[in-house]
Amino acid sequence: MMDIISRNFFRLLRAGVFGEEEQIEPMSAWKWRRVYHFSLMHGVVALLYDGIEKCSSQFFLQLPGDLLDAWKKSAHEMETAYSRQQAVLVELYAMLNRMQCRPILTNGQRIAELYDLPVHSYAPTIDIFFPFQTQGKKADKWADENGTNVNDTKSYVLEYEWKDFKVNHFQRLCRLTNKLLNHSLQNIVEREFRENEASYLMIGGTKMETTSNTLELLTILLRISHQMLNDGIKLKQFVDLGILLRKVGDRVDFVRLQGWIDKLGLKRMAQASGWLLVRMFNFTEDEIPFLQSDAKTDVQRIFDELFNQEFARQADWYFLQGKDIFVHTSNSSAMMMHVRRSARYSRYYPSEGFTNFFASFIHSLSHIEE
Repeated sequence: MMDIISRNFFRLLRAGVFGEEEQIEPMSAWKWRRVYHFSLMHGVVALLYDGIEKCSSQFFLQLPGDLLDAWKKSAHEMETAYSRQQAVLVELYAMLNRMQCRPILTNGQRIAELYDLPVHSYAPTIDIFFPFQTQGKKADKWADENGTNVNDTKSYVLEYEWKDFKVNHFQRLCRLTNKLLNHSLQNIVEREFRENEASYLMIGGTKMETTSNTLELLTILLRISHQMLNDGIKLKQFVDLGILLRKVGDRVDFVRLQGWIDKLGLKRMAQASGWLLVRMFNFTEDEIPFLQSDAKTDVQRIFDELFNQEFARQADWYFLQGKDIFVHTSNSSAMMMHVRRSARYSRYYPSEGFTNFFASFIHSLSHIEE
């Protein structure tokens, strides 16, 4: 059962994102501040503000003046950041396109364009995928020469800053830690770009190549899996999944998607994600073609973690070398939380969960000084 805080949270979110008519329940100022805190934590503060505006005439929507001002300020800051970031994206994309690097826009800004107010779906990074190695290396070379704070420690990812915005160059659209599944995934992506027509969106007056709706839906499911196994639940990813289904679901090849889900062993995670959309956003089963009504998945544990403030990022528990001969963790409680989370959620993606945990463990050991 949801408590009143989570009920009003999801009512405002559904009203703001999907334009649904929602009846708000009366709450104390303290509880409304909790809703604001959770909206910040999950990256949906501006989307809830849209819901507040839609429901503003309701008698029971009575927020303290300072809280409403803070909410409005947060939404405005996101609008400003989005507009500045979009201008940088347009310039960067044009430059990479002139270099014939074939930049593919993916993730945050690609999905933001599906929202009624894209400026309220700000993503902290500009994510660009390069489907072919030669062009990807050329783009990375340019970034290394022109960007700042360049970081290439992650495999197939180059992180840098350009004109004060963070940019990620991906030479793999997504990656899995299970080698066999990862090989299948890379084959899927490669065939998608070699054998199918390109997809485009108009962003900031510029025509940009993007991932297809079908492939983007798959990558959202994979990002949800990675987030769930490593860092906990991030609600914004489920909102993205919902908005893609609602806005362009009729342009998704669900037969092809289902084949990919089966090939990658992603069925349980896809089912869990689908049932969470039903639970949180009142989706009907027929809105989620990959959902199987005869295989209902218990998502109560996942739902309970949504408002668990003990969010602990995987980066919080990297192993560190102490002054003695023993190895310590930077945050032992965070490490144990990660262990418990991996064990708990591995059942939704067993073929990836086991290898993901040990990959995280080995990555942590790499932080030990020789």
